[in-house]
Amino acid sequence: MMCWAKQLGWAALAAFFAFILAGCGAGTGTLETEYVEGVVTLDGKPVAGATVTFQPVTAGQGMAATGVTDEQGKYTLTAVGAEGVEVEPGAGTLPGEYYVGVVKIEIEGELTQEEAEEKGIEFEESVPLPSEGKITYIVPQRYNSPRQSGIQVTVEKGENVIPIELTSR
Repeated sequence: MMCWAKQLGWAALAAFFAFILAGCGAGTGTLETEYVEGVVTLDGKPVAGATVTFQPVTAGQGMAATGVTDEQGKYTLTAVGAEGVEVEPGAGTLPGEYYVGVVKIEIEGELTQEEAEEKGIEFEESVPLPSEGKITYIVPQRYNSPRQSGIQVTVEKGENVIPIELTSR
């Protein structure tokens, strides 16, 4: 009888570890996302090169997502921050309520490689480094933080077209 209980214990332990390992790191899962696109306008004109961020209103419900507008101001979202889950670019995000932030700035001047090294900044040619020059907010700063922008939207099951209309006043 003792031998049977011992075998059952080992079998249960092995099943438990198999269950735990199936949910951990090595493989990638998929995420059932909903497609989201829209056009960002400022005073009725499309905004090219803006970063759009969706942040869930309630933590744990939904998934943060981001996208960058094209020349016509159109964005498509891609969910971010899901460790071990693969999301196709432009696939969208989970259904739910979201705060929305939009950022677009222009930086006057960039650091050279020598200036960056003098300041102890790691230099990468693909990433422009701002100088101590002027930063111009193309999209007003009040829209930069999703939780403080005053913009809240709903992502529903299926395809979503969510225009984002901003004003400079």
